[in-house]
Amino acid sequence: AAPGATTAAPGATTAAPGATTAAPGATTAAPGATTAAPGATTAPPTRPPWPKPNCGNPKLTNSLRNLFLNMHNNWRGSVARGQTETSMGWGIAPPATLMYRMKYTCNAESYAQQYIQSCNTNGLPEYTHPGYKVNTHVLRTLQTTNAGAAQNALSTWWSQLARFGMRSNMMFYNSEFHRGNRNVLSWSKMAWWNNKEVGCSVHRCSSFYYVACMYKPGGNNINQHVYKVGAVCSECPRGQCDGQALCRW
Repeated sequence: AAPGATTAAPGATTAAPGATTAAPGATTAAPGATTAAPGATTAPPTRPPWPKPNCGNPKLTNSLRNLFLNMHNNWRGSVARGQTETSMGWGIAPPATLMYRMKYTCNAESYAQQYIQSCNTNGLPEYTHPGYKVNTHVLRTLQTTNAGAAQNALSTWWSQLARFGMRSNMMFYNSEFHRGNRNVLSWSKMAWWNNKEVGCSVHRCSSFYYVACMYKPGGNNINQHVYKVGAVCSECPRGQCDGQALCRW
């Protein structure tokens, strides 16, 4: 099932062979019609499907773009629900009142590719990607694939929360920039509540894989919240909170 799709719960009852059928004249669902179990949630019929990544850049496949997008949204939903994501020294990260579902954009991907294509791990100045902030990762092996390097990068960035921790009020103070190697600066961009757009790229260099993702508007703003802590989706407009606790827009 697609992420967020609802399916019948395991153990749902079905009629036993030979069970009696409805009396003549009773209404029954048409053959093959599906009905939701009592209490099951279904998406509003007016909600359009979430756009799938599709860019003209031949250096990346759409399957790799989907991997980048789905990993981001799966983790954002996980932290937004406030049940499973460990924050080192602070217990479980609390739920979010508003966490937007990300869309993958070709503009962000273009900036990400430009950032890494020269294999210069010092990166590029901010004016080369206006309106975006970047996460980068160097994987010092060639014994993998583009998808493997992408998964390694995103897992490394996200693991900063579990390894180094973020205070429970999720307030991003200036001190976050002064934590040395124990910072959460990559995780916080992935998790920043209003980062709606993402685009990434992978490049195989001479002795390493180089990965970058661009985020818009970017996050990591001093004295602002990575996300506002409170009841799940309580600040998401009615009907827009999906099964992953992400807010559609």
